[in-house]
Amino acid sequence: MITLQDIEKIARLARIGLQSDEIISLTEDIENIINYFQKLKELSLEEVLPMTHTVEKTLELRPDIVQESKLSIDKFPYLKFHYFYVPAVIE
Repeated sequence: MITLQDIEKIARLARIGLQSDEIISLTEDIENIINYFQKLKELSLEEVLPMTHTVEKTLELRPDIVQESKLSIDKFPYLKFHYFYVPAVIE
């Protein structure tokens, strides 16, 4: 249960100035939100599959095409054991 003191403490920590009627209103609102979450906890969700989107969405994939690289090894002066490396910039 949320108390008026809880709301006052949260408002003080968030540096929000609230009037007494706002504190009472927020206390009731937060209490309603917590009660709603308590109702959600009572639901049986074992058969509900997780979703990544709220609507059905399919991704259009492009085909994999092997191409010659546009980078030339000659342009990279730092090549060692077939790997590119850069000189250290931080001591």
